Amino acid sequence: MPFAVRILIAVFVAVLLYLFAVKLVRAMMRPGPPDEPDIATLRPVELHYRCGICGAEVTMTSAPGEDEPDAPRHCKDDMVLVGEN
Repeated sequence: MPFAVRILIAVFVAVLLYLFAVKLVRAMMRPGPPDEPDIATLRPVELHYRCGICGAEVTMTSAPGEDEPDAPRHCKDDMVLVGEN
């Protein structure tokens, strides 16, 4: 095998290893999941959400604070509020 081909293969493998390492480091730098909410600050609610893309449904039974909670996300989109009790 010619020397130039060996050099090209070595450069290609080095670039692949570099890209893998960058992806691995970025994954490790991602922040962890949020802390658990304080149980004392949760209030009971009965909110029903539906995903507009796949139709999955979620019932929220408690929410933090006094404000209306943000809609959960599913299929990378906000779910639609379909009912309250």
